[in-house]
Amino acid sequence: MLRSRLNRVQEKSARHRIAIGLIGSVALLIFLALFGVKLLIGFSVLVERIRGSTTPLPSSNGQTILVPPVLDQLPEATNSATLTVSGTAQAKNQIIIYLNDKEYKRATAGDNGTFQFTDIPVDEGTVTMSAKVTDGKNALSDASNVVTTTIDRTPPKLTVDSPSDNATVNDGTHKVTVTGVTDEDMKVTITGRIVVVKSDGSFTYSMPLNDGANKLEVVSTDTAGNSTTVVRNVTYQP
Repeated sequence: MLRSRLNRVQEKSARHRIAIGLIGSVALLIFLALFGVKLLIGFSVLVERIRGSTTPLPSSNGQTILVPPVLDQLPEATNSATLTVSGTAQAKNQIIIYLNDKEYKRATAGDNGTFQFTDIPVDEGTVTMSAKVTDGKNALSDASNVVTTTIDRTPPKLTVDSPSDNATVNDGTHKVTVTGVTDEDMKVTITGRIVVVKSDGSFTYSMPLNDGANKLEVVSTDTAGNSTTVVRNVTYQP
């Protein structure tokens, strides 16, 4: 009797598991019917973007899915009055470029899928660029990657505290100590020699001198390419 009761419990449990499995299978089939194709296409688009492919993909309703273009990175900063933006997309399709989220211009990708927009006028400050692909039939891709740069046309501040201009050195060392201060994160050179700049913008460098007249050019340059130059003429008397 105990074994018979145990068998009934096991059979009931098995029927319960089968019922749950059937319900789960039906639910999965319904989900795939409603969303599976869209999810599969979306995943395919993601994979194609990662691979850098520009081949159009078919959709569930027979229309073509346009793969978003890929823009090349811009420099971190520049002092240029214009920008050039390039990238890749589906060959021969029209590219829409956006400047600070506003449509700027359209062009057609070449046979190899490459495109380039030149002479884009920009103002000082942060500039963002993105792009989309259109097939001319109202189909529009998702946005490309967003590329950003900073437009900076202001030269850095630079002060050379020593030596004074037209100074004479005759201490027997054939050197002069150059000290000064500039803006933070600047690159400083003295007659082509790279100088270490401290976090507060100050710098000190022991500069070798030749006998007679020496022209020291102290140059501070920022990441955008702006520079400021201070010249010190120093005479060394042995």
